[in-house]
Amino acid sequence: MTNYHTQTSVAGKQPMLATEGQKLRREAQTKLASEIEQLLTHTEQEGLHWKGTRIDLMEALHLAYETGLLQDESGISMKFTTLVRLACQLLHVSPPSNPYECASRGRRRKGMLMNSYLERYLLLLKRQCLHPIWESIDRS
Repeated sequence: MTNYHTQTSVAGKQPMLATEGQKLRREAQTKLASEIEQLLTHTEQEGLHWKGTRIDLMEALHLAYETGLLQDESGISMKFTTLVRLACQLLHVSPPSNPYECASRGRRRKGMLMNSYLERYLLLLKRQCLHPIWESIDRS
């Protein structure tokens, strides 16, 4: 049975129904934001390295950014570019010249060979992986 939640549409005229899949995606996005928040507590000296693609990293960071849950020490929502700078420095990845476009390219992926980062993240959660982001990080 599909579980529906009522939301207001963009036009504000008709309620939209959120499917169970959309609810799961929102929950996964929130968990991803929490994992990235925890990741940012580590230091560059710990030698963490991103072993996935830069597109995956930018997509993951943008998904987390979109939640609005990542905040700086003043309690202000973190800018995406700040998040990219901190994560790239921490994970020893050179930041892309246009992180927004990089994240957008990741979201447009579809198909059997390469799904979006969120689709793969959801798959890992379904397989009982407690911290899917760490599947893409080397702790050397």
